[in-house]
Amino acid sequence: MPSEIESTQLFDQWAPTYNEDLKNPTGPLWGYQDSLQQAAGLLQHKKLTDVLDIGIGTGAFADIFHRRGCRIRGIDPSGEMLKECQKEHPSFELSVGSFTIHDFSEHEFDAVISSFAFHEVNPQDREEACRNLYKMIRPGGFFCMVDILFASRLAREEARRQLADSWDSSEDYPLVEKLDVMLRTTGFSSLIWRQTAPCHWAVSAWKST
Repeated sequence: MPSEIESTQLFDQWAPTYNEDLKNPTGPLWGYQDSLQQAAGLLQHKKLTDVLDIGIGTGAFADIFHRRGCRIRGIDPSGEMLKECQKEHPSFELSVGSFTIHDFSEHEFDAVISSFAFHEVNPQDREEACRNLYKMIRPGGFFCMVDILFASRLAREEARRQLADSWDSSEDYPLVEKLDVMLRTTGFSSLIWRQTAPCHWAVSAWKST
């Protein structure tokens, strides 16, 4: 899969047209807008104030929570994405960062959210990423994520065959079964999984203590 530098460069280049391109996405991103809404619905009735979006991009997912009255902080490896986000959402507090590189302290947020970013984390760093976000969440808080995920290796292989030329063979898309174990091992409980599109799954997870 692409290195962190290569991935950041790709998103820097994509930033100016990102929002327009995702109005009618194809390939693994098909259903993007609806998936954001369905994922946010998993926390619709939770009382949240301070929310961190990891891989905030141009801010589409975070904006749903902002409209509910949440205070948004966001990090992203791409400086150009953050510039586009700041233009559209001047009240968001933004900085460069990622699942594994950030300056936040423990118990700083009521919820950590993320959309279509976790699959960019190198597989060998995904357990560390889960531990990091767990530490940032206050007791009684939540993690909510939506991404390109697959229920099993067979499901991922089926999608690869069906999408053919639209499939990005450079990516190592996570499996629900593996991520579920990672999150529970980290300490999360009460996980709720929802398939939101053919190639998308959303999850909410609770931190009890």
